[in-house]
Amino acid sequence: MSADNGIYILESKDGFRVIHAQSIGNLWYWDNHNITELNPKYILSYFGEAKLISDEGDAFKEAKKLYEQIASEGFPIEYGIVPISGWEDKDFPT
Repeated sequence: MSADNGIYILESKDGFRVIHAQSIGNLWYWDNHNITELNPKYILSYFGEAKLISDEGDAFKEAKKLYEQIASEGFPIEYGIVPISGWEDKDFPT
């Protein structure tokens, strides 16, 4: 069985957000279709509770810390640490 999870870093105009999540492919899901553009509804759903980090290096440090914490608890992380591209020049959805 696949874990289908990873540590994901999203960059938007205001900074970076880091999460551990499953089924991240939902970010590209619109009205029963998979597309190439990120869906703001799912960005908010996945990253809405994540703390804002202003520096890219700090975001990767936070991602590594989260990865190590989850791995130390014995949970597999299938996709590792993955930056999510496509939202860098947009405001974080509200």
